[in-house]
Amino acid sequence: MKTTVIKKELQVPSSAMVSVAEIIAGNEITHTITGVDEDDDTIALEVEYSKKERDIIRDIENVIEDHEEEDDDGE
Repeated sequence: MKTTVIKKELQVPSSAMVSVAEIIAGNEITHTITGVDEDDDTIALEVEYSKKERDIIRDIENVIEDHEEEDDDGE
């Protein structure tokens, strides 16, 4: 059975980068930094994952969302 690889680009706030990197490294998710937006203080990150790794990507998205909410509260 062929494994389908899904690619997704995420905008990671710099405040979330350490947490996101820990999840990626701990789960050996294939990733590429594709850009930086200094104005928004974010890093564009492309991740590649299989369907069985979707929960890991959801964890990353939750970390990003939590940091975005914290950034909004801090302004």
